[in-house]
Amino acid sequence: MRTITLLNNADASTTQIGSYEIDCGQDMRWLLKVKGTGLNGTPKVYVEDTTDNVDWLPLENLKDCTDFFLLDSAFIHIRDSYFMGKSIRVRVEPEDNTTGTLDAEIVVKTKSN
Repeated sequence: MRTITLLNNADASTTQIGSYEIDCGQDMRWLLKVKGTGLNGTPKVYVEDTTDNVDWLPLENLKDCTDFFLLDSAFIHIRDSYFMGKSIRVRVEPEDNTTGTLDAEIVVKTKSN
């Protein structure tokens, strides 16, 4: 099991992106934590995957049937849903938020670790 930092004390008033290229040739499970500190709005969190590191597609939020998750509490956890991409990234759009910082980390587990 590995923990990878995607965002570290990033400005929450602008779009932030943190990505991780999958370095394993086997099944992977992941858990993403996104934390906001000092926010005055509700940013949207997009979890996206790609096959070519050019075109990114958002994973569906099955709870709300949207392609984003609201950062509407101190932190949120997002679990994988049959991930098949070459890379994964978190993209946080500030929406109505103008202050604060963001942290995001992903815990990755494969059959070998």
